Amino acid sequence: MALDRKDFEGFMENWDERTRRIITGRMDGRFARERLERFTPDEAGLLMAILKRLIPGDEGIDLVGFLDWAVDRPLGRGDRPEGAPEDAILFKEGLKGVEESVKAGYGKGSFTELTPGEQDGFLTELQEGRLEGGIWDGISPSYFFIKLLTRALIGYCSHPLVWMRMGFPGPSYPEGYVWITHEELPARRQHKPGWKTL
Repeated sequence: MALDRKDFEGFMENWDERTRRIITGRMDGRFARERLERFTPDEAGLLMAILKRLIPGDEGIDLVGFLDWAVDRPLGRGDRPEGAPEDAILFKEGLKGVEESVKAGYGKGSFTELTPGEQDGFLTELQEGRLEGGIWDGISPSYFFIKLLTRALIGYCSHPLVWMRMGFPGPSYPEGYVWITHEELPARRQHKPGWKTL
């Protein structure tokens, strides 16, 4: 059973002020940005259409805003295949490749003009690396797909509205992420006085 916001706010009593501030900011802002810094309006519209097919949540989270903020931040895996561009370039080029492939394969001007079934079919081809030519001669389509999906899921799964949907009570601070000594470990495991539990 998913938590509602009132239940969730009860968990916040166990967090420090900084953690509460971060989580409340995410809850209220939903990752929206006043203006995008990395993506043009056309790229943002394309990203939104792709993400709606990949992560069809109804929480109202602005994943395009999250990606705009996160595209060149060290989140998730930091390695990349030899010759692959940095993420900021990868995302821009990958979006160009999507539009090129849609025009070549479907005769439409944009991914956004495809039917939902066509969009899903196209994304399957992208995921499986079956797109060729143009941008895809220099960038692996499946690599772009995985990077895009992974980065979007980092944002999605870090939002408290999604935590509530999953029934996850949030970070385990202060119980799970504290530095404790060897002497304190047994007391914690046995829940002796001094160790608060939810």
